[in-house]
Amino acid sequence: MRFHQTLLFIIHKISGQRSENAPYYLLKGKKSGQTIQDVTYFQLHAFFSILPQLSKEDYDAAIAELINGNFIQLKESLVHITEKGIEALPQDKKVLLNGWQYRGKEQIFWKRIDLVVQTLSQFRANEKKFVPNQKDLATQHFVKDYLIQHNYREFNLSTDIKREIVHLLENPLLDDLHRTLFIYRLSGYKKAGLTWEQLTRYYQMTDLSIKISFLECLHIMLDNISVETNPRLVDLAKDIHIDTPLTDSAFKTNSLFEKGYTMDEIAKIRKLKINTIEDHVIEIVSTNKNFSISTFISKEQVERVLHLSNELHTKKLTIIKDRIPEVSFFQVRLALTKGEQIHE
Repeated sequence: MRFHQTLLFIIHKISGQRSENAPYYLLKGKKSGQTIQDVTYFQLHAFFSILPQLSKEDYDAAIAELINGNFIQLKESLVHITEKGIEALPQDKKVLLNGWQYRGKEQIFWKRIDLVVQTLSQFRANEKKFVPNQKDLATQHFVKDYLIQHNYREFNLSTDIKREIVHLLENPLLDDLHRTLFIYRLSGYKKAGLTWEQLTRYYQMTDLSIKISFLECLHIMLDNISVETNPRLVDLAKDIHIDTPLTDSAFKTNSLFEKGYTMDEIAKIRKLKINTIEDHVIEIVSTNKNFSISTFISKEQVERVLHLSNELHTKKLTIIKDRIPEVSFFQVRLALTKGEQIHE
């Protein structure tokens, strides 16, 4: 999926309900209550934190291009997709990203596998001294330990890793672009992987579009690594999956809820504003289907909020709050989050 198509896909989901900057915060992986809840509200888990290094300048330029091309419009500070924009959406193309699950950690996996391939290639050529393609010390230490644990002196290790990579690349969800990007980025003996600049020139694609395609490849590979089929690669994917998707602060709040503390008590214990704890509750509900919200809102109130939201085709808090004044903004947010989380 190209970068502009990604933006259109997200904007289509939030059309008329969020500002033009909402997709930027989503792609960057901003850990605010609003962005976290929007992930669940609009079912945008795939795109969360896929471009943490995205600059505002590049983002604004892309938005300007979409506006100038009449793919989107800004009305009263809200972004809307046009009919032309809807027509430009990828047809029947499955979203291949899994940003919520990896949040940038797929790059750690890539660094590991790139350095392992480079190192084994050097060793097979009897060249022990070389400049590692990956400069990150944590990656270098990890790979050193990995090679020792897997007995890198055995010829089978290179063969096994090659076979397992080929197996992953044969996944039908991947296309030729995905496969060639992965291969071209790898470094080996007397061969450096291609840079992003070289790849953008070769494919005549934007830097961001190339990077999104590469991310799709990594996410699909990671989604399909298993001990049964990839015993050599599975260790390279260690700690890459996000087991606890909560932010550190929300995790601490959740631990106190599990101990039976109320929201007011937690705010006092943690010396945080009640609004912050409310944001944590939204985040917890977004990630935990079993978290009970009965102490915050009744089942009847949840149903009223969801019914009204569906009837008016909106998730704008002020509109719903005006129609149901007896519920708080927090309760509206909670009901919408729970409702979308249930229907995932």
